[in-house]
Parts: sequence; C-alpha cells; structure tokens
Amino acid sequence: MGGSCSGKSTTADKLGHKFNLPVLHMDLYDPYAVPAGAGRDKRKQEINKVICDTIRQDAWVIEGIYEWYSFQERMNAADTLVLLYSPVYKRLWCYLKTCILKVKRHGRLGFSAKNFRMDHVWYMIRKKDAPYDLIDNTAKQCHNLQVVRLKSYKEIDDFVRNATITR
Repeated sequence: MGGSCSGKSTTADKLGHKFNLPVLHMDLYDPYAVPAGAGRDKRKQEINKVICDTIRQDAWVIEGIYEWYSFQERMNAADTLVLLYSPVYKRLWCYLKTCILKVKRHGRLGFSAKNFRMDHVWYMIRKKDAPYDLIDNTAKQCHNLQVVRLKSYKEIDDFVRNATITR
C-alpha cells in the first residue's frame, strides 16, 4: 500500500515473480473507471469477490489500498503489509515520466499514461494520497501482521531482493 506512483504495482509484480505468487492489482477493478449506475455496482461486486477468492489462497500479493473493498478482511488475512512512503517529488517525477514515455501501467494509471492530468498532479500534491492513519490503526488491530515501512525506491529494491517466504 502507498500513494500514487509510490511503486506499488512494480513492487507487487517483483514479489509475485520472485515467489511465483498470484498478484491482484486492485486498480484493474476501479469502479470509478466506469459510469455510475449498474455497471459500477457490478464492478464493486466483482472486486469484492476477487479479493475474497484471492485471500482464501495460501499465499498472494494484493496491490492497492481501496479501503472500501474488504479492507479489514485483507488486513486480517495478510501476514505482511508493505507500506510505501516515497516522497511526493519522486512520485510526481514517476507520474510525469509515465505520461511522457507512454508507459503502460496497471489500472487507472493506464489512462494517465496516455494523457497527462493536472487534477491527478494536484491530488498528489494536496493530499497525503493514502489513508495512512486508517492503515496504521487497522494494522495495530491485526496482531499477526508484520508491517514493513519503506521510504525510498532503494529501500523497496533492497526489500524485494532480501525478501523470503515461508509456506
């Protein structure tokens, strides 16, 4: 979990590849990518089913926050929470690079890769861009949950390189 362009998708893909785990990118199910109405409600039902099916497995990686989707269930089922705190200026650079180079990204950022959106820049600047208080408070209630806090892309790379898994 972390803010926009903090490295969530890349980190999840690297961990999934390293340990041969299924990776769920929650942005792929973003309900706000479809118009309001029955389509959006159906999309919300889909993501909750996919999340429940995923967390029933022995091991998995779920990337994204979306605190309104089975958040407590995900936190209860997880054994490790990787929380990314990349500085906003680095996240903005990543966003700009993604837009300029037309890099294909998961979920909503896939739209951003085609068109630069100033509203997304303002969102990243004005907000913490992730509900860190909610995440921390929920994590404290999950006694078996190890929380790993990473503050730079170098720390993320070191974590992925040194990560181990027990099944």
